[in-house]
Amino acid sequence: MKTLSLLQPWATLVVMGVKQIETRSWSTAYRGPLLIHASKGKAGEIFVHDATFKKYIADFKQLPFGYIIGKVTLTDVIRIGTGTLSFTNDEMMNKLTMEEKAFGDYTAGRFAWILQDPVAFKTPLGARGSLTLWEFDEGLMGEE
Repeated sequence: MKTLSLLQPWATLVVMGVKQIETRSWSTAYRGPLLIHASKGKAGEIFVHDATFKKYIADFKQLPFGYIIGKVTLTDVIRIGTGTLSFTNDEMMNKLTMEEKAFGDYTAGRFAWILQDPVAFKTPLGARGSLTLWEFDEGLMGEE
């Protein structure tokens, strides 16, 4: 199954359903089920003291790192500055929730990945990540 690696706390926020737009510097033609992998990197720790993050992440050190923690459905990818995200100014930003504003980089030219149907796994699955979409063997997944 296609898998996307994200730094924490963003990976957890995605599977919680709080973060429904993942902003990336690159696009994909893929649409469909997408596993969410929490990478081992700890660079996101500097953000968790912000009130918007702290509302959802009580203890950064307790988050899973190096695991597939859930899945979502990737329904669309929109280039920021076009279509429904054509206003990269205050008008566009006013349409986003406070959380989405804090959780993404909406610079013109980037891509907004629209994520739906989040499911957090009860038991995370250990896995190595990758910088692009990558394949995880579904045979290694139990019933979640």
